[in-house]
Amino acid sequence: MMKKKDVARPMAKRLTKALREKRRWFGLAVSPSCTQRGDVEDLIERLAASIEPKPNLRLMDYFSAAERAECAASTPLTASVEGGLAVLRVHLKDAPSIRSQLQRGEALEKHGLESLTMSGKIRLVRERMGLPKPKQKRR
Repeated sequence: MMKKKDVARPMAKRLTKALREKRRWFGLAVSPSCTQRGDVEDLIERLAASIEPKPNLRLMDYFSAAERAECAASTPLTASVEGGLAVLRVHLKDAPSIRSQLQRGEALEKHGLESLTMSGKIRLVRERMGLPKPKQKRR
């Protein structure tokens, strides 16, 4: 004989926006020596390897110095930057360690990256840096 307790299983909780892991978006100045997206991804991988525990980082946008001249509007924040610009996704729990590595004065020489701005919304980072929203790729 089955008991009512055996039949009634709790439903899996639906993953809502409030339950997802929170993120921070970093606007970065990239060394002028990096000309391709792959170069920047290598810099980010080296940065992640130097931090324990290894953070989950993802490069969202990258505009080289040449691409910046064509499509990005200059803002007071990015006017003095000679190299490219990038937007990096970082999980909230990893943000303080990434920020401490990229905010120092020698961060551009040491890591090839320097933090210019940070926000909880990618739209705000793009606006502050004068970057266009990339077109969606059709599948």
